[in-house]
Amino acid sequence: MGNNATNEKKVEKRIEKVNDLSIHADYGEIAEMKDMIRDIQKDMKNMIEKSNEEYLNLMYSNLKNEFIGSMNGYMIDKMDPELERRMVNHCDMKQQCKNVFKKYLKRYTLDLNPENMTPEKIGEIKTELEDLRKVSKKEECDVCFNEVSDMFENQINLIKSFKIYDNQKEEDQKKISEINEEKIVKGFLDPISHEKRLKILKSIALEPQSFSSLSNITNLKGGNLIFHINKLIENDLIFQKQDHGEYILTTKGFKTIQLVLKIHN
Repeated sequence: MGNNATNEKKVEKRIEKVNDLSIHADYGEIAEMKDMIRDIQKDMKNMIEKSNEEYLNLMYSNLKNEFIGSMNGYMIDKMDPELERRMVNHCDMKQQCKNVFKKYLKRYTLDLNPENMTPEKIGEIKTELEDLRKVSKKEECDVCFNEVSDMFENQINLIKSFKIYDNQKEEDQKKISEINEEKIVKGFLDPISHEKRLKILKSIALEPQSFSSLSNITNLKGGNLIFHINKLIENDLIFQKQDHGEYILTTKGFKTIQLVLKIHN
């Protein structure tokens, strides 16, 4: 809003100068007036664009908050039937515990928002549930506490997804839309989709491996092992130093195992 006020003052000053020049204008001054009018038009355009951008941002923010509020309200409405379904049946403490869990979940669900969900805050909420677990009296209580913990995790993941989509930049969206599905599946996902191939890649990432050591690691022999090794070689994830030599990770193989590690963590 401060930029708009500055632009408005600039426009007012230029209009005043145009009015002064127009009283006693010669040809040179008329040319100057034209330039000034063009500048005024440019400033007015910038003001309008800036105002529209601020209005759209405000409208988007309000809509997002309304949607998150509606979604939190929906989760609260679903709380009772979900707890009823998930909690242990035939327990004399069920209703009492359900009321405690509802109070716990409702208190934090109302406050869930992508902007205030820090790791510290989430940790505090989880700690509170674990403190409640410590005073539970029955073995079956763990089942109910695990279910409530899972319900809260689902709520967190849903709210976090808003921030993921909200933070996507235009260039990122363009890159995502340009992903070649066939190439990615064939050259990246398919080679590591088999447990044995991922085990081979993992072991070679730790240190170079011979054929016999890979056989011991995977419990595969002869042609079966060769099939999986060749699949990794064909897709440039590993290579063999020389005939009958050790297998080593390629740059692509290193990046692949780093990505798997990142997803796993």
